[in-house]
Amino acid sequence: MQKYTIYWTFVGALWGGSLFAILSIFRSLVSEGSFVQHLNPIAVMTVIGATVGGLIGPLAGAIWVKFRKH
Repeated sequence: MQKYTIYWTFVGALWGGSLFAILSIFRSLVSEGSFVQHLNPIAVMTVIGATVGGLIGPLAGAIWVKFRKH
């Protein structure tokens, strides 16, 4: 059981971090600024996304497995 929790934590962190990073990069490009000027906020949002994804990942994984069995 712990193997699945670690797996879903990693998957959630990967998806959450990627999603927040992509949205942050998109926002920096839309604001017509240089990508390098917005590097720190992008990094902060990526860490926040990875943290949220890591926390939600096991919950989402349990729901996924539950509906997959039916």
